[in-house]
Amino acid sequence: MMFQWPLLSPDTLLQAYQDVEDPLYVAEKDNRYHTFRRVLRELGPAKDRTLLDVGAYCGYFLDVAREAGFRPEGLELSRWAAGNARSLGFTVHGMPLRELAARGLQYDVVTLWDVVEHFADPREELKAALKLVRPGGHIYLSTIDAGSLLARLMGGQWPWLMDMHLFYFGRRTLAMLLEEVGFHVTDVRTYTHIISADYLLRKVGASFTPAAPVLELARRGVPSSWSIPFNLGDNMLMAAERPR
Repeated sequence: MMFQWPLLSPDTLLQAYQDVEDPLYVAEKDNRYHTFRRVLRELGPAKDRTLLDVGAYCGYFLDVAREAGFRPEGLELSRWAAGNARSLGFTVHGMPLRELAARGLQYDVVTLWDVVEHFADPREELKAALKLVRPGGHIYLSTIDAGSLLARLMGGQWPWLMDMHLFYFGRRTLAMLLEEVGFHVTDVRTYTHIISADYLLRKVGASFTPAAPVLELARRGVPSSWSIPFNLGDNMLMAAERPR
């Protein structure tokens, strides 16, 4: 496990998350839907189950979950993103996870897609998530895998080393933390994102600046609409159950 030090104060982080706006996320909307429809299969039949998506952002996973028959709600701190999600007709809680857990609400399923790496205190946040999961319910998390072969080989050049990522787990450390707060881990596997060729080339160019001019030329010759399943083994999906 790795982490940033020193961390910003909780109030500073909260303000930063509330102020986030990301038009590029919207530009990748179709591929976000492809990604979420793919991962939704891991959750099993909807059966009218309730679902809370933590870090719901613009509500795209909520939309996919609703299509499948779940009864979804979101939690999102970004005012801009929460507004987008509410415009799709969803209940979106604009408060920290611990505040929502204190209200006594519970759900059959809680999801955190690319969220746990942004928590300043993952242990306390996952304790709160446990309270939000009904006994016998499930939590699903995706995050970057700091213990993966690619991360180890690339070291300081690993492109997921970003200011916005506060904690970096490996499979063992994330599973240990989930078990310690009261969950029982049931599955661990790699996680696949669907991204556009344009997005991929820009991300690679930002990480490998010497190759940026060549990649920029490639961007001009590749249809931006091309969708690519992207999985280099350094993103993981973990599922866990709250025991009855």
